Amino acid sequence: MGKHCEETRIINQSKDQCEERLLAFDTGKYELKNHIVDKEESHVVLHTKIIFAANGQRITIKLQSAGDQKTEVCVRSELISNVMMNDRGVNKKNINAMFGYLNEENEASQNRKADSARNDQHPKPKRKLFFWAKNATDLKMSMMASYLGGYPEFEKPLKGTMEIHEAGIDFVVMGPKFSIPFFEIKSVAIASAWDIEKNPAWWETCFKDELKKDKTDHEKASKNKLVVIYQNDLGQTQCIFRADTSYEAEKSVVKAQMLIQEMMGK
Repeated sequence: MGKHCEETRIINQSKDQCEERLLAFDTGKYELKNHIVDKEESHVVLHTKIIFAANGQRITIKLQSAGDQKTEVCVRSELISNVMMNDRGVNKKNINAMFGYLNEENEASQNRKADSARNDQHPKPKRKLFFWAKNATDLKMSMMASYLGGYPEFEKPLKGTMEIHEAGIDFVVMGPKFSIPFFEIKSVAIASAWDIEKNPAWWETCFKDELKKDKTDHEKASKNKLVVIYQNDLGQTQCIFRADTSYEAEKSVVKAQMLIQEMMGK
């Protein structure tokens, strides 16, 4: 593990507000690698967009509710590579930038509220996203994933983001996207490459070349794939995803399965 720095502070915003803000943090320089959402605690993992791996940094943010409109935020910045033994202050700079960013939004929000009160203006409605008229607070979990097959209109593997919302699952890339509402989902399973090979229906659904990318026994045994069994116009079938995050991929899949099962029961 590379050199790291970590700090915890209290931010005067709700956990949802902090989370929504962090997902938009300097997207020109940082890439979202993982996003695990829970009612009380969430994790956001960002990587720098870099050319040389030796210069890369990972920022891991843990958000925990700390009462009404307060959030305990723990920011950890670390060098991804061990090539650089001295971080030259970059980790501390990342932490200060992150907290400054959150506090800046808090101050801006307070100013907007004051201006709104003076002008007797009504707050603007939240921007709606994607198919379900969702807003940012509907998002329960987001993780980097590959689509491995099972959705009729998508006939090739794609890398993108699998999002779990109040109404269902979204798989989103730069252009195409599709959704599976919870009322169509029958069950959800966690699988390895070996599990998929042993199940004829799953094997038939999956793009074989993508599955063959798991070459070692460890990769083939990794439970990093999510099989969503759902009902479409042609009958019951399955859609298969692989968690691509480098940060606890198997735990992310378990979290996704539990969350989908919980939302199905509502």
